[in-house]
Amino acid sequence: MAKKIKGVVAQFGTKGYGFITGDDGEKYFVHQKNIYNKSRLRADTRVVFNAESSEKGLVATNVKLEKSASTESTPLSDGAIKSMFLVLLIMQIIVAYKVFFSAAG
Repeated sequence: MAKKIKGVVAQFGTKGYGFITGDDGEKYFVHQKNIYNKSRLRADTRVVFNAESSEKGLVATNVKLEKSASTESTPLSDGAIKSMFLVLLIMQIIVAYKVFFSAAG
């Protein structure tokens, strides 16, 4: 039976395979076909995966990026969006004023 483990991608090559160092200290082989959503892994990325044993050693399957509090974002409120558009409008008016009226003087 596979167990869930967290770890860090130690290396992942252009050929579609690499290694993950689990938080348990073990090294796990990972292949592109075992990555959820077929996304590319990068070194030093936190992941969650299932660990299985094979004839050749430990293998990571169903590898997913670990969600952290810093990557989760909340959507902007309507008031914040309106404020940003207002600031943008004011800046455009200032730039237009400087371009059209400062050049004449």
